[in-house]
Amino acid sequence: MKTSFLKKALEGVSPQTKKFVRRQGEFAVRLHDLMEECGMSQRQLAEKLGKKESYVCRVLSGSANPTLKTMVEFEVALGQDIFTIPYDGKAFSQGRHCRTALIEPGQVCSYDY
Repeated sequence: MKTSFLKKALEGVSPQTKKFVRRQGEFAVRLHDLMEECGMSQRQLAEKLGKKESYVCRVLSGSANPTLKTMVEFEVALGQDIFTIPYDGKAFSQGRHCRTALIEPGQVCSYDY
């Protein structure tokens, strides 16, 4: 049986790229679902984010690569989490530390956990 062209092409794609493409699609679908739940249009979401409607369209189509910060901006604009990262809290109880800096115009805050 001949292997299809697509199957051969996919064999050359790294696991990281496959996962990235899958997660990018999942993000876009979840974002679209939340917009429907909120009754929010692309234009309304773009206005709330202070971004161009064309950017929101690219994110929804899976062709944009939003940063983590931008993903959080989408979550805040929609009032719901788009994705959840499971975490059991063990790292902090085991003495591991993480430094996070929140940078806003004219303000820098650092927190040790």
